[in-house]
Formats: sequence, C-alpha cells, structure tokens
Amino acid sequence: MTGALVAALILAACWVLALSRRPLRTAPRTQSGVFTVLKSRFPKRPVKSDSHEIPLFVHQLTGLLQAGRTPSQLWGDALGVHGSSAGTGFSVAVRPALHSAHQAAQLGLSVPDVLREVGTRTRDHALRTLWQDLAACLEVAERSGAPLADVLARYAVQRESQLDSDAARDTALAGPRATVRLLSWLPLFGLAVGYLIGVDPLEVLLDSVPGIAALCAGLVLMIAGRIWSSRLVRAAAGDSA
Repeated sequence: MTGALVAALILAACWVLALSRRPLRTAPRTQSGVFTVLKSRFPKRPVKSDSHEIPLFVHQLTGLLQAGRTPSQLWGDALGVHGSSAGTGFSVAVRPALHSAHQAAQLGLSVPDVLREVGTRTRDHALRTLWQDLAACLEVAERSGAPLADVLARYAVQRESQLDSDAARDTALAGPRATVRLLSWLPLFGLAVGYLIGVDPLEVLLDSVPGIAALCAGLVLMIAGRIWSSRLVRAAAGDSA
C-alpha cells in the first residue's frame, strides 16, 4: 500500500513537471474523412499577426501622410498596399480593419469608433492594442490640431522601444527559466544516478517510517518549489499568473 502511494506521488511529480513545459495544443490531431473535406473547403482560422510588423505598418501610414495623403484618403491607400491576395500574414490580418476604416472615411463616419469596434472583435491581442492605439492617435490629432503624421511617428518609435524592451527581458529571463527546469528535475536525476552506482534509493526510503516521511516531504517540496519558481518567472516576465 505504501509502495503504491509513493509510486502515485512520483507519477504526480513527473506529471506536474512535464505539464509546465508542454505547450498548449491549439489544433486537433490529423483526421480523415469528412473533417478533411470540410477543412479543405473552408478557410483556416485567422492568422496571428507578428508584433514586429506593427511598427513598420505605422511607419507606412506615416509615410503616406508625409507624401501628401489626407487622413480620409489614408485608409484606402493602406488597403491598396495590404489588400492584394498574395499578401503576407500580417496583411491578411489587418485587411478587414483597413476595409472598415476606408468605408467609414468614405461615408464620413468616425474612423476612431470603427477602429475601436474592430479592436474589440479581434482575438489577436497585438492587433487589438494596435487598433485602439490608432484610434487614440486619431482623436488626439483631431482635438489638438497636431499633424497626424507626427503623432503616428512618435507612436511607432514607442512600439519599437517596447519590442526592444521585451526582447531584452526575454534574454535576461532565459537563464532563470533554465535554472528552474534543471533544479526541478535534479531530484529525479539523483535517484537515477543512485541506481546506476548500485544503490537502491527507494529501498532505503521505504524501509522505515522516517524514510517514507522524507520521501513524501521531498516530493511535496519539489512540486511546490517548481510551482513557486514558475510563478516568480512569470511575474518577472509580466505575464498574468
């Protein structure tokens, strides 16, 4: 009975350690039959945008304005740039919003309101932030009288600085993440090394009540340490725990 309990604890520890490294599955496994036919006939799920292309997109809008295009003509020209059928994934992702903004500008409606509405309907966090920020930039330019090109240029520089900060943070956290993984698996590696040198660590731990208590306490502390260290790394990275 004790051996079964210990084995269950070990399996639980291995499961917790492996679960923290397993990526979330975003698509079902390959299937055949009707599912394959439907998948070939219907479009794929929306393409996720690359956040590094957002500053370039804002610079494109700025360049169009500096070339003499008016804010009402801006969205039609941007749609012409990203509206081709052979566009990149980012072009495919921003095309619906550009089309809606162009129609709003043609009809004399509020483009910031349209961009905000598009932002609330998109599932891409980067694009949601982009449309909301662009709406704010348009409103600031309209209310203050500042040139929209200057406002967008400042926003593009701010987004580039944010991307640089995120890259530096990820680089700085690479070491702590590797250390957390190493220290989490180290007790199990120790048991394996014990067997390799001819020692039976489980027999030593299971022969007495103090040994069983030490084994259970070690497993609990190992799992708690893994969870706590992962939470610290996520908090340092700015993710929601």
